Amino acid sequence: MPAELGKRQNGKEQAPSKSVKMPVVRRIHYWSLLLNLFWLFGKSSFSIRSDSLSVMFNFYLFRNVFFFAICALFLGSCVNLRAVGDFALSSSASIGHYENLGYSFSDHCTDRCRDEAIRTLEIKLELNCPCDTFFKADSVTGVFYQTIQHYLNEMGGLAGKDLTSYKTQALFGALTAQQFGPIRVSESEVGAYAAVSDLIARIALTGFRKKKTSKYLEEANQPIQTLLDKFSSIISNDLKGELRFKKARLYSQYMNLKMGNTLDSDFESQSAVRTYYTSLSEIERKEKLLDVYAQSLKKIAQGHQELYEKRDQLSFKELTQSMLGYSEEIQKLYKEFNQLNR
Repeated sequence: MPAELGKRQNGKEQAPSKSVKMPVVRRIHYWSLLLNLFWLFGKSSFSIRSDSLSVMFNFYLFRNVFFFAICALFLGSCVNLRAVGDFALSSSASIGHYENLGYSFSDHCTDRCRDEAIRTLEIKLELNCPCDTFFKADSVTGVFYQTIQHYLNEMGGLAGKDLTSYKTQALFGALTAQQFGPIRVSESEVGAYAAVSDLIARIALTGFRKKKTSKYLEEANQPIQTLLDKFSSIISNDLKGELRFKKARLYSQYMNLKMGNTLDSDFESQSAVRTYYTSLSEIERKEKLLDVYAQSLKKIAQGHQELYEKRDQLSFKELTQSMLGYSEEIQKLYKEFNQLNR
């Protein structure tokens, strides 16, 4: 963000921010100008003498080689940081599919309550279902989701070009180690949540520091891996487990209709079977959505782990290509999710 003279902060005039970096092209231009001055004063060439040997260097050639080396250094660094940013933003977009899963713990509780009312032929003015613990499970799941997504957005802002306008909102409340319906939160998971939340808050407070990308990766990797692992477990085990329970309940319901001979005609029997398979197909579609979403979480965790392990090699071409590979795989899962959710 460009610094402005006379910018007021806390009631005081502030000088232009020292953290604002000179554009790459302008820096390269100044390097070139400086080398040209050296060339003028050096009269095009100079010599180095050592052990009675004289080696003549053409300074014009040296100047150009050095100039292109500087270009490669700056441009290569920007490209690689952009690749890291692309990985973070692809990951954030994929995690955002949580909003479109179409099933939650509270949905499971309501479905179970409604099915029981149908089975017992209860007709009520309002269906009051005791789902408080399941709403708490949804709330805790949302905390894991929001924390990971905030971190990935901040990571994209740190590493990506023209992405530093992202600002985190007021962060999250306290998370405690306890049982929330079907979800159990451990002390280590609470600690990981606190560590990542603290890092996000510090980045938001102090502003983006691209030079500290490696340090942020080092600090965040262990807790973010813990959060991703827990979030993936909630989706693929706990929430999908509720869908499996719904599938078993559906099967039992229709088998009771069949075995009880409560259907008077072949038409009613066929209609019941058709309804059963339609409902079963919808459950299986949601199971596939959860599977694809959990796969994307694991892929994000793998990509972040590689960034952490090679955090001191962010300018290497091999790492850039590897991160682009992770981004492409995450985008494929993103598209697969959208196709299933049509």
